[in-house]
Amino acid sequence: MATGEVHPQTDEAAALLKEAEALESRAEHKERKAGAAWCSAEGAVFLERDAADCRAKAAAMRAKAQELCNPGHSVPQKEECRG
Repeated sequence: MATGEVHPQTDEAAALLKEAEALESRAEHKERKAGAAWCSAEGAVFLERDAADCRAKAAAMRAKAQELCNPGHSVPQKEECRG
C-alpha cells in the first residue's frame, strides 16, 4: 500500500463517527437544559424530544459507519422467489 492512497470509505466512516459524536454532545446539552430548574415543563418536553432525535440520528450514522468499515458483513438480501 502506498502512503498516498486514499480510502474514501474509511474517511467517510470517520466523518460519520465525528458527526455522530457531535450529535451525542448536542443531545447531552439539551438534556441538561431540560433538567435545569429554570426550564419550563413545556420547554423540557421539546428539549427532550430534540435530544432523542439527535441520539437517533447519531445511532444511524454509527450504523452506517460500521457498514462502511465492514462491507462484507452487510445484511443478506432476500432471495427472489421463482416459481
